Amino acid sequence: MKKQKIFLISLSILFIVFFSVGGYFINKHHHENVKSKPKMYCYEYFRGSENPVSVLIIENLDHKKSYLKYYQELKKGKEPYLPNELPLKGMPQYNPVYVMEYTKDSLLANVVSYYDRGTWFGGSYTRGWIFAECLHEKPPKKP
Repeated sequence: MKKQKIFLISLSILFIVFFSVGGYFINKHHHENVKSKPKMYCYEYFRGSENPVSVLIIENLDHKKSYLKYYQELKKGKEPYLPNELPLKGMPQYNPVYVMEYTKDSLLANVVSYYDRGTWFGGSYTRGWIFAECLHEKPPKKP
């Protein structure tokens, strides 16, 4: 009985060490992959202001239709109604994002932001979809 208990404790420790070390290397590789993608900035001037405005982000492509409708109306100079299903989560204008991919129609870009929002708002890592026309190679001029 004692050998069996020692075996289970040893197996548990080995299991924890294996997943801790493996998780570290997987996490490191993932972040290196993200940071190897094109670095851009997301902001918009559709509202006619001289100051850049944050871009809303959606984390689920199920909201794509209403999200695109919102930005298409905004581009036309209207102040569109923001549907309830769209989250009120914006991307920082002055911090870079990494562009992972585009939708097939190239209207949305999947981006990753390392901007620290605090643990209550999602921590220091956000991934989601933004309106691709809001991507810029340089940060906006600070007011």
